[in-house]
Amino acid sequence: MNRKETSKHAVEKVVLALRVIMIPALLLCSRATLMDVQAVCEAPAQTENITEEAQPEIQPEEVSPTPEESVVEEAPAQTEGTAEDVQTPTENVAEEAQVQAEETENVTEPLSVTMVGDSVMLGASPSILGMLPDCVIDAKVSRQVIQADSVLDTLEQQNALRQTVVIALGTNGPFSVAKGQELIDRLGSGRTIYWVTAYGRDLRWQEDSNATIRQLAETNENVHIIDWAQAASGHAEWLCSDGIHLNAAGRDAYAGIILGGLSR
Repeated sequence: MNRKETSKHAVEKVVLALRVIMIPALLLCSRATLMDVQAVCEAPAQTENITEEAQPEIQPEEVSPTPEESVVEEAPAQTEGTAEDVQTPTENVAEEAQVQAEETENVTEPLSVTMVGDSVMLGASPSILGMLPDCVIDAKVSRQVIQADSVLDTLEQQNALRQTVVIALGTNGPFSVAKGQELIDRLGSGRTIYWVTAYGRDLRWQEDSNATIRQLAETNENVHIIDWAQAASGHAEWLCSDGIHLNAAGRDAYAGIILGGLSR
């Protein structure tokens, strides 16, 4: 074999070796390429399937309203359900003002009273003023009905003679109906007069004085009785040892009975 044939034979061996190596490699590469192409082709289909599964069909009649729509639709229903029961702040304030006005009209104005009396009233003066601070009290030890005219003159000059007058005289001596009537006439029919009955455990003229007071009240429409005698007769614990003058409990009781009589 010459050199030329030897070279040709060597080339054929190389070609054969390359075939043995390259053909399987090309086959592998071709298969991988085909698989990639198939994957790329199948991906859109899978994506479409996933999208279809994730988004089910929505029936038009089952569409839920948006939050804004729900609020708008529910608000009128709530307003209609509570229209008769719910009041605006303005309405509440108006009602409260009306109630306060009615309560103010029902409040009794402070009594404007002048009191004329003897030592029993004098002892109770602090308690009376504590319950009725605006009243005028002119009381004196041993005062009798016959001294009342000058007292009223002084009070009138001082502009202290009010429209309501309380008289607590009769403990220091009896008096006639005529004398009592003079006092009432002096005050005038335009005034309201309250006369306090006299009481003393051993007071000899108690019944005479109180009988005169009751007769004056019967004959004069503007004269009323505050019955201290009836109240005190059942409460010896209100009185000092003389059975006439008042201890601390008696002073408060006397003031309370007078105030109670005025409010009737």
